[in-house]
Amino acid sequence: MRFRVLVDESPHPVELALGSARDMLSISHWRAPTQVQHQPAARDALEFARLASKRHRQYSTTLPTALDLSGFQSALAQEAQAEIALLFVVRAKWFKPSPILGIAQCRRTYCHHFILEFLAVHPSIVGQVHQRVSGIGKGLVYGIAEIANNLGVELIWGEATANSAPFYSHILFGPAIKDHFFIEKPTLAKCGKEFREKFCGELD
Repeated sequence: MRFRVLVDESPHPVELALGSARDMLSISHWRAPTQVQHQPAARDALEFARLASKRHRQYSTTLPTALDLSGFQSALAQEAQAEIALLFVVRAKWFKPSPILGIAQCRRTYCHHFILEFLAVHPSIVGQVHQRVSGIGKGLVYGIAEIANNLGVELIWGEATANSAPFYSHILFGPAIKDHFFIEKPTLAKCGKEFREKFCGELD
């Protein structure tokens, strides 16, 4: 699934997909540039990326792991209450620090909800090093919401930190987020609509 982000106010294409072993290797090579290592948001991004990779590796030994949506559907066909590991990644060849710009570690629960366990955007983007890239985090959440809508998932929920709570409050249309959030069906539909209308389509 392709969508657009802004790089110094110019639209650039990125791909939202389920991650592979190669993507995991790329994520393990994420580094925070020296000039942003002191920033809490950049430190969080690096920590969350490492925790997401570790969690996904653990899940791969105990849970079905979907590498694409057809694999997800196949796992459900075999076991309707399957817990399924999902590592969403945002890829782009034009981003020099890494082919992976953002990640979201999720798990499908037995009652067909998504838990968003970790979300991280590359520290160079968080710290606005070299280029000003915007739309990765919002595009990830809205893109996952659109996928959830298409799969009949009616709830995405997760934990927020002091640094991420304002982000979730902003993109989820105003509720006061503290240490957790619930993206229920009406908001999922609104997120999906925003993704289709503002993030997808042809580049200018």
